[in-house]
Amino acid sequence: MNTSVAMARARAEVPPNIEESGPEGDAVRAAFGRLMCEINVPQFCCGGLNFGYFYERSPIVVYDGEAAPPYTMYDFTPSTVPGCRVPHVWLRDGRSLYDALGPWFTVLRFDASVPVASLAAAAAHRGLPLAVLDVDAQGADTLYPHKLLLARPDQHVAWRGDAVPDNPLALVDRVRGA
Repeated sequence: MNTSVAMARARAEVPPNIEESGPEGDAVRAAFGRLMCEINVPQFCCGGLNFGYFYERSPIVVYDGEAAPPYTMYDFTPSTVPGCRVPHVWLRDGRSLYDALGPWFTVLRFDASVPVASLAAAAAHRGLPLAVLDVDAQGADTLYPHKLLLARPDQHVAWRGDAVPDNPLALVDRVRGA
């Protein structure tokens, strides 16, 4: 709506000398063109709309008290806060992390020495499709402050931590809505 109002206002205030030939007209057209781009382009480049939405107070997300970044339509702040979209990184093998996730739950493991067998066993016990992905990506340590992250099939963070919880079956039941 803001874009529509701004465009209408700008069109109503087209400079009278916009069609003038010569350097002055060129400068007016260039300035007006920049204004139109500043107003119009953001509606097609909505990082926040495309990547910044998050689930707040979902019963199938395990929240840990950290607030999600503020939502705006235009801006996007990558975050691993549960409920947020899993931040993208390029894996060292050239794949997008999103392509490596697949259509199931995925434990992203940023430290291969952290055991996850109990979580995998709990998922198998409940029939929850789960993969474990050891993430090897440059810069992942700045985006991912925890050693483990459980990504949902919709590429949102279901849970994160530095070790599998003491009761992995409770985690599995929570994220599957039991």
